[in-house]
Order: sequence, then structure tokens, then C-alpha cells
Amino acid sequence: MNRDEPSDEMLAWLYTQQGVDAVRVAMSGRVEASAGCSLLEHEALYRIDMGGRLPMSELSELLAVSPSGVTRLVERLVRRGWVERSQPPDNRRVVYAALTDEGRHVLHDTTAPTYRAAVAEEFAGPLNDRDVADLKRIGRKLLEAHGKWDAQRFAT
Repeated sequence: MNRDEPSDEMLAWLYTQQGVDAVRVAMSGRVEASAGCSLLEHEALYRIDMGGRLPMSELSELLAVSPSGVTRLVERLVRRGWVERSQPPDNRRVVYAALTDEGRHVLHDTTAPTYRAAVAEEFAGPLNDRDVADLKRIGRKLLEAHGKWDAQRFAT
């Protein structure tokens, strides 16, 4: 192989990375236009709802956002009345994020339906059933290989 020619592995990585970026941009625009919040804000609401109440450190990891970035994100959600923070009296170093009733309402009645429609059209729309099954299998394999598979958080 010529040094200037990318390998199949490199092309697979680049196509996947750029494809995910393109889908995220399209989905983000739809969520912002329809639901009035960013895609990351929706993802935070969703993750918090799944966990019931999440330590900020876990939310940071789940969203792949720095701890300071998650602090700013949660602060925006607190100001909107969608999330509340709490600290246990016996451990002031841990901060939890939980949805408020309004946050749960926004998630279930506004952002989640918009998100599901965007996934169906922007992500799955160009794919056939075999493509989706292959991506599901490959995604799980990558998560498992990097110690990120959690059967509690992902449908099997």
C-alpha cells in the first residue's frame, strides 16, 4: 500500500466519525427548532431520567463532557427549571442531578419525541435493516472492547 493511501481501517474510522458528526448536526438542528433546547441538553435530561438521579461525575462520563462542561450544562438546566442539584449531608463532595417534574414533562412530551423522529429520519432513514443490525453489533463490540458496555444502560 502506498503511504499516501488510507487503509481500510482508516477510511472506516473517518467515514464513521464524519457520518456521526453529520447526523448529530442534522439532529441538533431539529431538536433545537422543535424542542427549544440543544441536543446535548436533551441527552443530559435523558441520561438523568434513566438514572433517576446521577452524580455529576457519572453524567460527565456518560455525555463525554468535561466535569466543568457538565457543571455549566446542568446550571443551564437548573435555570430553566428542568433539573435540580443536591448533595448528601454526609458527603459534600458529591453533587447529584435529578429531573424536576417540569424537566420530566419537557423530556417525555417534547424533546424525546423530537429526538426519536430525528433518529428515525436522520440516522436510520438512509439505512436498511441489515445496516442497522450491523451498526448495533459493531457499536456494542466497540463499547465492550473499551469497557463502556453497561447492560443496565443499553438495550441488548
